[in-house]
Amino acid sequence: MPPAPVRASLQARQFEELIIELAGAFVRVTGEKIDEEINRWLERIVLALDLDLSTIAEINPAEGWATFSHGWARQPEGVIGKSLNASTMLPWVKQKMLAGETIVMPLMGALPEEAPIGRESRWRHGPRSNVMIPIKVGGVVVAAAGFGALFRDRSWPAQIRRLETVAEIFGYALERKRAMIQVLELRNELTFISRINTMGELAASLAHEINQPLAAIRSNAEAIQSMLEAEIPNLDEVKAAVADIVSDDARAGDTIKRLRALFRREELAHAEIDVAQLLTEVHRIIRSDAIIRKVSLDLDLCEPLRAVHADRVQIQQAIINLLLNAFDAVAEEDDNSRQVTLCALAEGSARVRVLVRDSGRGIAPEELPRIFDPFFTTKPGGLGMGLAISRSIVEAHRGRLCVSSTPGRGTTFEISLPYPAEYPSKSAPKSASVAQ
Repeated sequence: MPPAPVRASLQARQFEELIIELAGAFVRVTGEKIDEEINRWLERIVLALDLDLSTIAEINPAEGWATFSHGWARQPEGVIGKSLNASTMLPWVKQKMLAGETIVMPLMGALPEEAPIGRESRWRHGPRSNVMIPIKVGGVVVAAAGFGALFRDRSWPAQIRRLETVAEIFGYALERKRAMIQVLELRNELTFISRINTMGELAASLAHEINQPLAAIRSNAEAIQSMLEAEIPNLDEVKAAVADIVSDDARAGDTIKRLRALFRREELAHAEIDVAQLLTEVHRIIRSDAIIRKVSLDLDLCEPLRAVHADRVQIQQAIINLLLNAFDAVAEEDDNSRQVTLCALAEGSARVRVLVRDSGRGIAPEELPRIFDPFFTTKPGGLGMGLAISRSIVEAHRGRLCVSSTPGRGTTFEISLPYPAEYPSKSAPKSASVAQ
């Protein structure tokens, strides 16, 4: 066995190589895998340094709580998710962490006399020897990284600087995660605003969609009144009229239910979705707008389609945005030439394609490369956000949104969504082409 100094030098060099590998790992890892990668590296550090546990506790300075968001320990009981009130149990440690100071506790009684509460808490709950290092995001302490030995004292000086480097790398990872969350929140906010804007565009259509069953209900109610005034009312006709009222009421209620789902602010809810059913719902929502604009809207679902894993409301929103654009594209055509088609096709066993075709004048070649750019619009008074948001929604579902257009012959937008590999092949219900 080599002498102790040689062993220490070898371990130091191996740990430095590990840190270099750690830094590279967080450059390559995707945003949604950051938490998993942090936990994996906490385990590797524990094993490399012959420790017992390593943790990251995210700190809420205002409330004083510290929550163990990441961690790995040799003992089987869970670390992640536990919380403690640092203001009550470890006030001195909390103060030092928020001040950006590293705390080294090589043995059980290492906390100073001015931290009596922390000394007692550590005797009861803490590791025998540990290091706590503040983690900063944007220059503000947001968490603390802890590395500990549960049952033995140990000396830390040779490893402190390297562990501080590890904490810095974890800080960059947490900063990237927070930035990703903020981007997602902003995207969701823009998506919701876009839905509200869509509701404004569909206002006349929605009124038409609800007024139809309401008018039928009133007509049947007046007919029943007239029947009941007869000397001998025809009860069969009364029953039939009442049945029509119930049916029309359900139709109006179903319309309102679909609209509430479309414009409700909710968290993303990915689930298995029947594509044919989804497009049928979209067709029902937007068909009155097509009638008002004198657009012939065809729904073509002649192929069996497998389910996709997606957020129903957001995919509906993306498709409705494309349909509204298509209606605008054919607005200047003759009444008999305003043709828009919504259809879906299976792309082998890997993907499903949803197409929105219009018979408009097409998009100029010089405008086509910019069509998905935020704030780019060819419509007077347009915001230029509809297509950008639609593409953002589709790409968030690991899909693609592309466009092809021939001047004078119309435009086709295509959404391509992947089938989830874990789902078995499933045929959708038979559907016929539906035309307005």
